[in-house]
Amino acid sequence: MKERNRIGLVVGLFAAPIIGFNAGWITTTTASVQASETARVDALTGICSSAAGRMATARSTDLVTLKGYDNRVKRDELVAVIMADIQAPADILDKISTSCSRSLS
Repeated sequence: MKERNRIGLVVGLFAAPIIGFNAGWITTTTASVQASETARVDALTGICSSAAGRMATARSTDLVTLKGYDNRVKRDELVAVIMADIQAPADILDKISTSCSRSLS
């Protein structure tokens, strides 16, 4: 009986982490950090895009005029003005600006 308990314990010690990782029950720190960063970038991109819409309306500018590859400089200038007012961590500032510019294109 004791031998069976030991075998079960050893099998359980090896099988539990394998099953946990494969089933998605255990997340790594890196995955959590990346998910958190993505969520922050997405949230701040939404704020930037919304502010761009309000700013375009205030200037009587249609956002359609900012679409396309040829208008990327105008888009980037608008995003730079908006990003000056958004408090964002320096490590994700470029990602937010790029994502905001892409959302307007």
